[in-house]
Amino acid sequence: MIVTALKEGLEDYARSKSDKIVNTTKVTVIRQGKELCIEAAFIAPGDLVIVNNASDVPCDLVLLHSSASEGLCFVNTANLDGETNLKTVFVPSNYDYVSLELDKQLGSIVCEQSTPDLYSFNGRLEFDDASSRDAIPLSIENLLLRGVRIKGQGRVIGCAIYTGMSTKLQLNSRYTGNKSASSEQYINKFIIALIVGMVVVVLILYLIERQKARDVYPAVYYLGELPDYNAVWQIFEDFLSFLILFNYMVPISMYMNIELYRVFGALFMKSDLFLYDAETDQPCGVNASNLNEDLGQINILFSDKTGTLTKNQMIFLKCFTGGRNYQLENTRLYCPTTEERLELNTMEPEVRDFFEALALCHTVDILEPNVEGTDEKQSEHDSLITSDIISRYQASSPDEKAILEGCARLGLIFKSIDNNTLHLNLLKQGSSDVQEFQYERLQVLEFSSDRKRMSVIMRDENDVLWLYSKGAETSILPRCKKSAQITQVDEQITEYAKEGLRTLAVARRMLTESEYAAFVSALNNANIQLTNRKELIEQCYETIEVELDLLGATALEDALQDNVDQTLVALQEAGVKIWVLTGDKVETAFNIGMACKHIPPAAEVHFLINLTDPAELSARLKQIENSLNSDGKKLPTALVIDGITVAALLMHMPKEFADLALRCKAVLCCRLSPLQKSEIVMLIKKSGKHITAAIGDGANDVSMIQEAHIGIGIPGREGKQAARSADYAIAKFDMLQRLLLVHGHYNTERLAFLVLFYCYKNIIITGCMALFQVYDLFSATSVYNDLYLWLFDIIYISFSFTYLAMSDKHYSENTLLRFPGLYKGISHNQLTTWKTFIIWILNGALQMLIIFYFAYWVLYDNNVVFKHGQTADFSTFGTMLIMVLVLVGNIKVFLVSHYMSYLNFAFIVLSIIAFMLSTYLYNLGSGNTLYHVYNQFLSSLPMWLYIIITTVACLVPDFLMKAVNDMFLEPALRKNRESKKSNLPKSLAA
Repeated sequence: MIVTALKEGLEDYARSKSDKIVNTTKVTVIRQGKELCIEAAFIAPGDLVIVNNASDVPCDLVLLHSSASEGLCFVNTANLDGETNLKTVFVPSNYDYVSLELDKQLGSIVCEQSTPDLYSFNGRLEFDDASSRDAIPLSIENLLLRGVRIKGQGRVIGCAIYTGMSTKLQLNSRYTGNKSASSEQYINKFIIALIVGMVVVVLILYLIERQKARDVYPAVYYLGELPDYNAVWQIFEDFLSFLILFNYMVPISMYMNIELYRVFGALFMKSDLFLYDAETDQPCGVNASNLNEDLGQINILFSDKTGTLTKNQMIFLKCFTGGRNYQLENTRLYCPTTEERLELNTMEPEVRDFFEALALCHTVDILEPNVEGTDEKQSEHDSLITSDIISRYQASSPDEKAILEGCARLGLIFKSIDNNTLHLNLLKQGSSDVQEFQYERLQVLEFSSDRKRMSVIMRDENDVLWLYSKGAETSILPRCKKSAQITQVDEQITEYAKEGLRTLAVARRMLTESEYAAFVSALNNANIQLTNRKELIEQCYETIEVELDLLGATALEDALQDNVDQTLVALQEAGVKIWVLTGDKVETAFNIGMACKHIPPAAEVHFLINLTDPAELSARLKQIENSLNSDGKKLPTALVIDGITVAALLMHMPKEFADLALRCKAVLCCRLSPLQKSEIVMLIKKSGKHITAAIGDGANDVSMIQEAHIGIGIPGREGKQAARSADYAIAKFDMLQRLLLVHGHYNTERLAFLVLFYCYKNIIITGCMALFQVYDLFSATSVYNDLYLWLFDIIYISFSFTYLAMSDKHYSENTLLRFPGLYKGISHNQLTTWKTFIIWILNGALQMLIIFYFAYWVLYDNNVVFKHGQTADFSTFGTMLIMVLVLVGNIKVFLVSHYMSYLNFAFIVLSIIAFMLSTYLYNLGSGNTLYHVYNQFLSSLPMWLYIIITTVACLVPDFLMKAVNDMFLEPALRKNRESKKSNLPKSLAA
């Protein structure tokens, strides 16, 4: 228990050190015009905080000044939302920090109470009454959140508004409680069973002892005057004596061995080279070693899609515009219909307008160029694209960056942005001619999950106003003018989605000055509101994003992770049901699911899309249930649900939904929010019948990862927050197969053996003491010398079976990977059922009877067993028992092992030698009851015959069972596995 406390204490101390580092970080603040260096814990609202480049923001700040000339700064939000693409935060418009005096009050910030919403903030900057300046609206694009990191600027200055526990980051943190392994349930059950058994034995022996005290003791005159056995203190003393004697039946010391097993299990995973990714220098991370054995008990796996099953590396692959489908091939557009390869600058205006919209409708920023040159000589085109432009694009969305990279390869380059003026270059392939364009960006109509689109308002060189929009087709197409092109684009987007591509629709419209003026007036009015600001702003957006001219659609590829299909198939064969929870659209997610074998090719797929009515939901669930119950049904069933339907199911009929979904081979949930992911995991987890695991790579997966029984994080392109919040971290999804099927299998088997063997050996040693009470008038006397009781658990047997419990391998690693079905044999804690526990206990009881009564019969008629005619005494009897106990226990370790290494064999031999040596040295001392007992014991032929015969008699049943298993049962199972493998396709069988 001390070892367990030390382990938990060290983990708590490490967390405390981490907290202290954050709270004592030195920051610079401006108070009364002076710069002061204080600890981050003492920042107060209203302080002006200075944050330097590459530093983390210590609290929520309104950005007031940036060293950048454009009044902006780039931030990395990987610690907050998991995204590695830089985002832009702006100084409030029409605000001049430099012109104000630092030793005077700058004004006041009025804002709403802090909320957990990372994407919403409403406030305004008000000036003194003497100033004639109007209040300046503040929004989320002016807010530096705690946890983000400043990139690219010398320093920035912001006003602290939310500090400490009020920051948005802290409000998003929640206590998830301590996770405990399912093994604790059967360990506790076995411990309780042994405690109950101990109490029953003690009670029986005590009652018999009371009967002897009444009937026998008075007749034995030489015992002298007898105590009052009916006195309360005497009753308590007698009962407690038995309880202390038989406390060895309860394996309390087992918990220390379990902690050692878990520490070494974590070490094995961390040092597994197959779980190490050389590219990222990322080994397997273990943050919760107490869950090691549950890696072999997983029944339901919840997985994110983007970045987990896919690489989250977007490639602009195809587009549809001007009535034709095009594929991007390096610097040209390939039209499959006409088999032409065309350059962008030679194509019709409609196509150029489409790509021009893509190059303008975004929020991508460009970092300052690297002053260090390159020795390689490149063409102007290659230099601009490869080293000078694309490498410096910083986008909040990988989709936007991929689109701009595609445009740049075709020759339309987003070159720079200066004070909201965008500069585009159109290159002619094979020529040095460059056509330049300038656009003034007037407004950005931000993307939101509700709007599913974003827009920008631009003024071109001819002073014409344009509104460009891009987003989901369900959001863009209804806002376009009626035309035949809408149907064409919609059909092509559907085709793209069937190929598993991510799609966007693109449109634009021309604006008049009066329309724009009315829009700006309404938007400014909405921006200064503190209540319902978001809704009012979106209403303004709705009024102008109408009557759009549809330009076309884009298709981006998010490639699958390496070996993801083989991993999913293996896990499904292992009996793990896989639920993919994603925010992607149904068509894209479904086709990714088909491509990665999550949904079997021959599966019967049921779709639940846009259903909210409880009656309709109930009818559809009943219909699917009837299909599952139909006679002769052999096809697997897959269930595809969208976020709207999930919300309705969780509200109206969660149990029915869970019961039905658990019967399906695969479940795919689309358009989910992070909260919905967590709610689904919680729903299945609370059923109490399944061990769940969740795997993801982004901060939006953290709630799901923390909610599951086991959380597995992948430190991917979206940051490392998921890996840090998880119980285990792996570099790639395909490593999950080895983590579960190999390490999960080994950890489950090893802990099961450790617990069962501990119970078994305690039954043997305490059983002999219980039998001895029959022959010592139930006097609560131990048959063993104190030395044996002290060292039995520590040296005589503990090392040999504990090492086996940390290293045994029933099957080789290759076998476990080749035959995932072996995982089913250990799930649901099948290795530690009551039946298995009783078999081990009965085996111990049988060996205990053999050991005790063989010794009893040796000494019963004639106890003159030593070579000089001496008789065996009480100490000899106890030594006879413990000698065979040590031999039987250690040799049984040898018999039950599946993987006997030289070191393990050495532990067995050394444990036996340690017993003999310690007993021999102890019996040399004249001041103990074993004085010269062991010397005579070793020189006695009857004693050696007893040891050999008794040991053989105890282990013959174990040996016969092992022989039968090795000769008949294992070959039959192996043949069955091979036949199943031969029925698989060759690609999967390999």
